[in-house]
Amino acid sequence: MEYLIYVSQAAHPMGERELRAILEKSRDYNSRDGITGLLIYKLSESGERANFMQLLEGEKEQLDEVFKRIVADKRHHTKIILERHQIKRRNFPDWSMGFQNVKSEDLAAFEGYTDLGSDVFWHMFDEGEVSDPLDLMKSFYNDN
Repeated sequence: MEYLIYVSQAAHPMGERELRAILEKSRDYNSRDGITGLLIYKLSESGERANFMQLLEGEKEQLDEVFKRIVADKRHHTKIILERHQIKRRNFPDWSMGFQNVKSEDLAAFEGYTDLGSDVFWHMFDEGEVSDPLDLMKSFYNDN
């Protein structure tokens, strides 16, 4: 069993209908493939850019297949894996795909994530100055 966390940039800011369609399709695939996890969507303060951050967990082969679909998905680009590790048990066992539509203040407790996807974020990430992405993702599960 493994998990991976990646960040990507939406091709354009998305409305509720488009996000709901992504979630419905993801939940169908994930239920079928034994994948669990969480998807975060964050619209920039200016409203001009949006980013995804997603944690997926499951068996290695299924994760590889899911990530191939994600890489091919034209609704977002610049898909960068933040981390991928083995785990003994799932962090999100009850969620075929949880979802959080977040604002900067929702991420403020986690160093570097208020600017998710920006040049500032990537600089901090490269310097090792961002909080643990797994802790951030788990905070949304623990709150619900």
